[in-house]
Amino acid sequence: MSNKPDLTKFRKTLFWDTTFDRIDFTAHSRYVINRVFERGTEEEIQEVIRFYGRDTILENLNRNGNPLLKHLFKANIEKYL
Repeated sequence: MSNKPDLTKFRKTLFWDTTFDRIDFTAHSRYVINRVFERGTEEEIQEVIRFYGRDTILENLNRNGNPLLKHLFKANIEKYL
């Protein structure tokens, strides 16, 4: 596994609260996975799945995400995993 996913698959605005080019995708996997499953496009979700793998994602998902986005989060988990 490389240390970064294919960054061309992500909108930088998805990570508006941080400097996109400085994200450590290994150390901050929980942040990346949660953000993409809460607000990501299909392409972004597929890239996260490809990069981290299904088991890692299921292990790290925070199922208690933002209550306002919980329905999107749950729908994406059910659709992709």
